[in-house]
Amino acid sequence: MYDINSEYYSKLLTKKAEYEMVRAGFVSDNEIIEPAKANFTPISPQERNNYILFLGIGLGIGLIIIVIKYLLHNTVSGTQDVSKHTNNIPILGMVPSYKDVIPVSQLIVDKNPKSLMSEAFRSIRSNLQFIANGEGSKVLTVTSTVSGEGKTFVAINLGGIIAFSEKKVIILDLDMRKPKTHIGFNVQNTIGMSTLLIGKTTLEESIQKSNLENLHFITAGPIPPNPSELIISKKMTDVIEDLKSLYDVIVIDTPPVGIVTDALPIISKVDYPIYIVRAHFSKKVFLKNIQMLRDKKGIKKLSIILNGAGTGNSYGGYGYGYGYGYGYGGSHGYYEEDTQKKKKRIINIFSKK
Repeated sequence: MYDINSEYYSKLLTKKAEYEMVRAGFVSDNEIIEPAKANFTPISPQERNNYILFLGIGLGIGLIIIVIKYLLHNTVSGTQDVSKHTNNIPILGMVPSYKDVIPVSQLIVDKNPKSLMSEAFRSIRSNLQFIANGEGSKVLTVTSTVSGEGKTFVAINLGGIIAFSEKKVIILDLDMRKPKTHIGFNVQNTIGMSTLLIGKTTLEESIQKSNLENLHFITAGPIPPNPSELIISKKMTDVIEDLKSLYDVIVIDTPPVGIVTDALPIISKVDYPIYIVRAHFSKKVFLKNIQMLRDKKGIKKLSIILNGAGTGNSYGGYGYGYGYGYGYGGSHGYYEEDTQKKKKRIINIFSKK
Protein backbone atom coordinates (compact mmCIF):
# COMPACT_ATOMS: atom_id res chain seq x y z
CA MET A 1 0.00 0.00 0.00
CA TYR A 2 2.84 2.32 0.82
CA ASP A 3 4.36 1.81 -2.59
CA ILE A 4 1.01 2.37 -4.27
CA ASN A 5 0.36 5.65 -2.41
CA SER A 6 3.88 6.86 -3.02
CA GLU A 7 3.57 6.22 -6.74
CA TYR A 8 0.18 7.95 -6.88
CA TYR A 9 1.54 11.00 -5.01
CA SER A 10 4.49 11.23 -7.39
CA LYS A 11 2.13 11.23 -10.38
CA LEU A 12 0.08 14.02 -8.84
CA LEU A 13 3.19 16.12 -8.26
CA THR A 14 4.22 15.49 -11.86
CA LYS A 15 0.80 16.58 -13.14
CA LYS A 16 0.92 19.68 -10.94
CA ALA A 17 4.32 20.63 -12.30
CA GLU A 18 3.07 20.15 -15.87
CA TYR A 19 0.02 22.27 -15.16
CA GLU A 20 2.15 25.02 -13.64
CA MET A 21 4.37 24.98 -16.71
CA VAL A 22 1.36 25.19 -19.05
CA ARG A 23 -0.17 27.96 -16.96
CA ALA A 24 3.05 29.95 -16.99
CA GLY A 25 3.13 29.76 -20.78
CA PHE A 26 -0.44 30.99 -21.46
CA VAL A 27 -1.54 33.17 -18.56
CA SER A 28 -0.43 36.89 -18.67
CA ASP A 29 1.22 38.64 -15.78
CA ASN A 30 -0.73 41.90 -16.52
CA GLU A 31 -2.71 43.41 -13.69
CA ILE A 32 -5.94 45.52 -13.89
CA ILE A 33 -5.08 48.89 -12.46
CA GLU A 34 -8.56 50.47 -12.94
CA PRO A 35 -11.78 48.99 -14.29
CA ALA A 36 -13.12 50.33 -17.65
CA LYS A 37 -15.91 52.89 -17.71
CA ALA A 38 -18.59 53.35 -20.42
CA ASN A 39 -18.39 56.61 -22.52
CA PHE A 40 -21.92 57.86 -23.11
CA THR A 41 -20.77 60.95 -25.19
CA PRO A 42 -20.87 60.12 -28.92
CA ILE A 43 -17.69 60.54 -30.91
CA SER A 44 -19.72 61.71 -33.93
CA PRO A 45 -21.62 63.94 -34.61
CA GLN A 46 -20.18 66.67 -32.37
CA GLU A 47 -23.12 69.06 -32.07
CA ARG A 48 -21.22 71.94 -30.51
CA ASN A 49 -18.58 71.97 -33.24
CA ASN A 50 -21.27 71.69 -35.91
CA TYR A 51 -23.20 74.65 -34.46
CA ILE A 52 -20.07 76.78 -34.37
CA LEU A 53 -19.13 75.75 -37.92
CA PHE A 54 -22.52 76.49 -39.46
CA LEU A 55 -22.88 79.74 -37.49
CA GLY A 56 -19.55 80.87 -38.90
CA ILE A 57 -20.57 79.87 -42.41
CA GLY A 58 -23.87 81.75 -42.07
CA LEU A 59 -22.18 84.91 -40.81
CA GLY A 60 -19.61 84.68 -43.60
CA ILE A 61 -22.27 84.33 -46.31
CA GLY A 62 -24.29 87.20 -44.82
CA LEU A 63 -21.21 89.42 -44.71
CA ILE A 64 -20.43 88.60 -48.34
CA ILE A 65 -24.00 89.46 -49.39
CA ILE A 66 -23.83 92.79 -47.53
CA VAL A 67 -20.51 93.66 -49.17
CA ILE A 68 -21.83 92.76 -52.63
CA LYS A 69 -25.01 94.78 -52.14
CA TYR A 70 -22.98 97.71 -50.87
CA LEU A 71 -20.67 97.59 -53.88
CA LEU A 72 -23.58 97.26 -56.31
CA HIS A 73 -25.77 99.88 -54.61
CA ASN A 74 -25.85 102.80 -57.04
CA THR A 75 -29.13 104.57 -56.28
CA VAL A 76 -29.74 107.64 -54.14
CA SER A 77 -31.09 106.59 -50.74
CA GLY A 78 -31.34 109.93 -48.94
CA THR A 79 -30.16 113.49 -48.53
CA GLN A 80 -26.76 112.27 -47.33
CA ASP A 81 -26.08 110.86 -50.80
CA VAL A 82 -27.18 114.12 -52.43
CA SER A 83 -24.90 116.17 -50.18
CA LYS A 84 -22.02 113.75 -50.68
CA HIS A 85 -22.09 113.81 -54.49
CA THR A 86 -22.93 117.49 -55.01
CA ASN A 87 -21.16 120.66 -53.98
CA ASN A 88 -22.93 123.84 -52.86
CA ILE A 89 -26.28 122.81 -54.33
CA PRO A 90 -29.03 123.38 -51.75
CA ILE A 91 -31.68 120.77 -50.99
CA LEU A 92 -34.97 122.63 -51.20
CA GLY A 93 -36.96 119.96 -49.41
CA MET A 94 -38.11 116.36 -49.30
CA VAL A 95 -41.40 114.98 -50.58
CA PRO A 96 -42.63 111.84 -48.79
CA SER A 97 -44.32 109.14 -50.80
CA TYR A 98 -48.08 109.01 -50.73
CA LYS A 99 -49.82 106.34 -48.66
CA ASP A 100 -51.97 105.07 -51.54
CA VAL A 101 -50.95 104.06 -55.05
CA ILE A 102 -52.21 106.63 -57.55
CA PRO A 103 -52.35 105.85 -61.26
CA VAL A 104 -51.00 109.17 -62.59
CA SER A 105 -49.36 112.39 -61.44
CA GLN A 106 -52.23 114.39 -60.02
CA LEU A 107 -53.09 117.15 -57.58
CA ILE A 108 -53.43 115.68 -54.07
CA VAL A 109 -52.56 118.57 -51.73
CA ASP A 110 -56.14 119.83 -52.04
CA LYS A 111 -57.56 116.49 -50.89
CA ASN A 112 -56.12 116.80 -47.39
CA PRO A 113 -54.50 120.22 -46.84
CA LYS A 114 -53.15 119.27 -43.38
CA SER A 115 -51.52 116.00 -44.38
CA LEU A 116 -47.79 115.38 -44.14
CA MET A 117 -47.56 115.56 -47.92
CA SER A 118 -49.10 119.05 -47.95
CA GLU A 119 -46.81 120.18 -45.13
CA ALA A 120 -43.79 118.98 -47.12
CA PHE A 121 -44.81 121.13 -50.09
CA ARG A 122 -45.47 124.08 -47.77
CA SER A 123 -41.93 123.72 -46.47
CA ILE A 124 -40.63 123.77 -50.04
CA ARG A 125 -42.74 126.85 -50.78
CA SER A 126 -41.21 128.63 -47.77
CA ASN A 127 -37.67 127.65 -48.78
CA LEU A 128 -38.18 129.13 -52.24
CA GLN A 129 -38.09 132.57 -50.65
CA PHE A 130 -34.42 132.09 -49.78
CA ILE A 131 -33.53 131.58 -53.45
CA ALA A 132 -35.28 134.62 -54.93
CA ASN A 133 -37.44 136.99 -52.92
CA GLY A 134 -37.76 139.99 -55.19
CA GLU A 135 -40.86 141.72 -56.47
CA GLY A 136 -42.81 140.71 -59.54
CA SER A 137 -43.84 137.44 -61.10
CA LYS A 138 -41.61 134.41 -60.64
CA VAL A 139 -40.87 131.62 -63.09
CA LEU A 140 -40.22 128.14 -61.71
CA THR A 141 -39.01 125.14 -63.71
CA VAL A 142 -39.12 121.51 -62.61
CA THR A 143 -36.90 118.99 -64.35
CA SER A 144 -35.12 115.69 -63.73
CA THR A 145 -32.60 113.39 -65.35
CA VAL A 146 -34.95 110.71 -66.71
CA SER A 147 -38.64 109.95 -66.77
CA GLY A 148 -40.11 108.46 -63.62
CA GLU A 149 -38.49 110.66 -60.99
CA GLY A 150 -41.71 112.55 -60.23
CA LYS A 151 -41.16 115.98 -61.77
CA THR A 152 -44.76 116.27 -63.05
CA PHE A 153 -46.14 115.21 -59.68
CA VAL A 154 -43.98 117.79 -57.90
CA ALA A 155 -44.81 120.51 -60.44
CA ILE A 156 -48.57 120.03 -60.10
CA ASN A 157 -48.65 119.85 -56.31
CA LEU A 158 -46.10 122.60 -55.79
CA GLY A 159 -48.23 124.82 -58.02
CA GLY A 160 -51.28 123.82 -56.01
CA ILE A 161 -49.69 124.61 -52.63
CA ILE A 162 -48.52 128.00 -53.93
CA ALA A 163 -52.07 128.69 -55.13
CA PHE A 164 -53.27 128.08 -51.55
CA SER A 165 -51.30 131.18 -50.51
CA GLU A 166 -53.66 133.34 -52.61
CA LYS A 167 -51.24 133.70 -55.51
CA LYS A 168 -52.27 133.17 -59.09
CA VAL A 169 -50.37 130.20 -60.48
CA ILE A 170 -50.23 128.64 -63.93
CA ILE A 171 -48.57 125.35 -64.86
CA LEU A 172 -47.07 124.90 -68.34
CA ASP A 173 -46.43 121.41 -69.70
CA LEU A 174 -43.36 121.68 -71.93
CA ASP A 175 -42.66 117.95 -71.87
CA MET A 176 -44.18 117.68 -75.33
CA ARG A 177 -42.55 114.33 -76.05
CA LYS A 178 -44.24 112.58 -73.12
CA PRO A 179 -46.98 114.89 -71.76
CA LYS A 180 -48.64 113.98 -68.46
CA THR A 181 -50.24 117.15 -67.09
CA HIS A 182 -53.51 116.67 -68.97
CA ILE A 183 -53.86 113.19 -67.46
CA GLY A 184 -53.29 114.56 -63.97
CA PHE A 185 -56.02 117.19 -64.41
CA ASN A 186 -58.26 114.75 -66.35
CA VAL A 187 -58.71 116.95 -69.43
CA GLN A 188 -58.24 116.53 -73.16
CA ASN A 189 -54.91 117.30 -74.79
CA THR A 190 -56.27 118.64 -78.07
CA ILE A 191 -54.84 122.12 -77.55
CA GLY A 192 -51.93 123.35 -75.49
CA MET A 193 -48.38 124.62 -75.71
CA SER A 194 -47.71 123.07 -79.12
CA THR A 195 -50.72 124.73 -80.74
CA LEU A 196 -50.02 127.97 -78.89
CA LEU A 197 -46.40 128.18 -80.01
CA ILE A 198 -47.27 127.63 -83.69
CA GLY A 199 -50.01 130.28 -83.50
CA LYS A 200 -52.91 127.88 -84.00
CA THR A 201 -54.56 128.90 -80.71
CA THR A 202 -54.41 132.04 -78.61
CA LEU A 203 -53.17 132.29 -75.03
CA GLU A 204 -56.71 132.72 -73.71
CA GLU A 205 -57.91 129.63 -75.56
CA SER A 206 -55.03 127.51 -74.25
CA ILE A 207 -55.44 128.35 -70.55
CA GLN A 208 -57.57 125.90 -68.57
CA LYS A 209 -58.81 126.09 -64.99
CA SER A 210 -58.36 123.49 -62.26
CA ASN A 211 -60.49 122.78 -59.20
CA LEU A 212 -58.46 125.33 -57.22
CA GLU A 213 -59.51 128.92 -57.73
CA ASN A 214 -56.02 130.35 -58.32
CA LEU A 215 -54.52 127.40 -60.20
CA HIS A 216 -54.61 127.33 -64.00
CA PHE A 217 -52.68 125.23 -66.48
CA ILE A 218 -51.78 124.79 -70.12
CA THR A 219 -51.36 121.23 -71.34
CA ALA A 220 -48.65 120.17 -73.80
CA GLY A 221 -51.05 119.80 -76.70
CA PRO A 222 -50.62 117.38 -79.60
CA ILE A 223 -47.08 115.99 -79.83
CA PRO A 224 -45.21 118.07 -82.45
CA PRO A 225 -42.40 116.82 -84.71
CA ASN A 226 -40.06 119.62 -83.55
CA PRO A 227 -40.53 120.22 -79.79
CA SER A 228 -36.97 121.50 -79.33
CA GLU A 229 -37.42 124.29 -81.85
CA LEU A 230 -40.75 125.33 -80.33
CA ILE A 231 -39.31 125.55 -76.81
CA ILE A 232 -36.35 127.75 -77.80
CA SER A 233 -38.39 129.93 -80.18
CA LYS A 234 -39.05 133.62 -79.61
CA LYS A 235 -42.74 132.82 -79.32
CA MET A 236 -42.00 130.87 -76.13
CA THR A 237 -40.28 133.91 -74.64
CA ASP A 238 -43.25 136.09 -75.59
CA VAL A 239 -45.70 133.64 -73.99
CA ILE A 240 -43.81 133.68 -70.70
CA GLU A 241 -43.69 137.48 -70.70
CA ASP A 242 -47.44 137.66 -71.34
CA LEU A 243 -48.11 135.19 -68.53
CA LYS A 244 -46.01 137.25 -66.12
CA SER A 245 -48.53 140.05 -66.44
CA LEU A 246 -51.38 137.69 -65.56
CA TYR A 247 -49.93 135.38 -62.91
CA ASP A 248 -47.74 135.62 -59.82
CA VAL A 249 -45.98 132.29 -60.34
CA ILE A 250 -45.38 130.33 -63.55
CA VAL A 251 -44.51 126.65 -63.01
CA ILE A 252 -42.96 124.97 -66.06
CA ASP A 253 -42.80 121.19 -66.31
CA THR A 254 -39.80 120.70 -68.59
CA PRO A 255 -38.49 117.57 -70.35
CA PRO A 256 -35.87 115.48 -68.52
CA VAL A 257 -32.50 117.12 -69.20
CA GLY A 258 -30.69 113.79 -68.98
CA ILE A 259 -32.48 112.60 -72.13
CA VAL A 260 -32.92 115.82 -74.13
CA THR A 261 -31.57 119.33 -73.65
CA ASP A 262 -34.65 121.20 -74.89
CA ALA A 263 -35.26 123.06 -71.66
CA LEU A 264 -31.72 124.21 -70.80
CA PRO A 265 -32.15 127.71 -72.33
CA ILE A 266 -35.29 128.26 -70.21
CA ILE A 267 -33.89 126.70 -67.04
CA SER A 268 -30.86 128.98 -67.12
CA LYS A 269 -33.05 132.12 -67.09
CA VAL A 270 -35.77 131.33 -64.52
CA ASP A 271 -36.01 132.41 -60.89
CA TYR A 272 -36.41 128.92 -59.38
CA PRO A 273 -34.71 126.09 -61.32
CA ILE A 274 -35.62 122.89 -59.45
CA TYR A 275 -34.12 119.45 -60.05
CA ILE A 276 -36.01 116.34 -58.90
CA VAL A 277 -34.16 113.34 -57.50
CA ARG A 278 -36.18 110.29 -56.49
CA ALA A 279 -35.00 108.15 -53.58
CA HIS A 280 -34.24 104.49 -54.40
CA PHE A 281 -34.74 105.20 -58.10
CA SER A 282 -32.34 107.89 -59.30
CA LYS A 283 -28.79 106.72 -59.89
CA LYS A 284 -25.97 108.37 -57.99
CA VAL A 285 -24.33 109.20 -61.29
CA PHE A 286 -27.32 111.47 -62.03
CA LEU A 287 -26.06 113.81 -59.32
CA LYS A 288 -22.99 114.53 -61.43
CA ASN A 289 -25.34 115.86 -64.10
CA ILE A 290 -26.79 118.28 -61.56
CA GLN A 291 -23.32 119.50 -60.62
CA MET A 292 -22.47 119.91 -64.29
CA LEU A 293 -25.54 122.10 -64.85
CA ARG A 294 -24.42 124.39 -62.07
CA ASP A 295 -20.72 124.54 -62.84
CA LYS A 296 -20.59 124.35 -66.64
CA LYS A 297 -24.04 125.58 -67.71
CA GLY A 298 -24.06 128.49 -65.26
CA ILE A 299 -27.36 127.64 -63.50
CA LYS A 300 -26.35 129.12 -60.15
CA LYS A 301 -29.79 129.10 -58.48
CA LEU A 302 -30.28 125.39 -59.06
CA SER A 303 -31.79 123.51 -56.10
CA ILE A 304 -32.80 119.90 -55.45
CA ILE A 305 -35.99 118.27 -54.20
CA LEU A 306 -35.74 114.68 -52.96
CA ASN A 307 -38.89 112.85 -54.00
CA GLY A 308 -40.12 109.63 -52.38
CA ALA A 309 -38.07 110.24 -49.24
CA GLY A 310 -38.26 107.74 -46.43
CA THR A 311 -39.39 104.77 -48.53
CA GLY A 312 -38.02 101.56 -49.81
CA ASN A 313 -38.04 100.48 -53.39
CA SER A 314 -41.59 99.18 -53.50
CA TYR A 315 -43.41 101.35 -55.96
CA GLY A 316 -46.52 100.54 -57.90
CA GLY A 317 -48.43 101.89 -60.88
CA TYR A 318 -48.11 105.58 -61.50
CA GLY A 319 -47.65 106.32 -65.18
CA TYR A 320 -43.89 106.19 -65.45
CA GLY A 321 -43.92 103.29 -63.03
CA TYR A 322 -43.79 104.73 -59.54
CA GLY A 323 -46.37 104.93 -56.79
CA TYR A 324 -46.60 106.68 -53.47
CA GLY A 325 -47.01 104.77 -50.22
CA TYR A 326 -45.35 106.35 -47.23
CA GLY A 327 -45.50 105.09 -43.70
CA TYR A 328 -45.97 108.16 -41.55
CA GLY A 329 -48.91 107.25 -39.37
CA GLY A 330 -50.62 108.61 -36.32
CA SER A 331 -52.13 111.95 -35.52
CA HIS A 332 -50.25 114.20 -33.13
CA GLY A 333 -52.14 117.44 -33.71
CA TYR A 334 -49.84 118.60 -36.51
CA TYR A 335 -51.03 116.45 -39.38
CA GLU A 336 -54.40 115.02 -40.30
CA GLU A 337 -54.33 111.77 -42.19
CA ASP A 338 -57.31 109.87 -43.57
CA THR A 339 -57.92 107.37 -40.80
CA GLN A 340 -61.25 106.19 -42.22
CA LYS A 341 -59.48 104.27 -44.99
CA LYS A 342 -57.21 102.61 -42.44
CA LYS A 343 -60.16 101.56 -40.28
CA LYS A 344 -62.06 100.30 -43.30
CA ARG A 345 -59.02 98.34 -44.44
CA ILE A 346 -58.67 96.69 -41.01
CA ILE A 347 -62.38 95.83 -40.94
CA ASN A 348 -62.13 94.27 -44.39
CA ILE A 349 -59.21 92.11 -43.28
CA PHE A 350 -61.07 90.68 -40.31
CA SER A 351 -64.37 90.33 -42.19
CA LYS A 352 -62.91 88.07 -44.89
CA LYS A 353 -63.90 84.44 -44.56
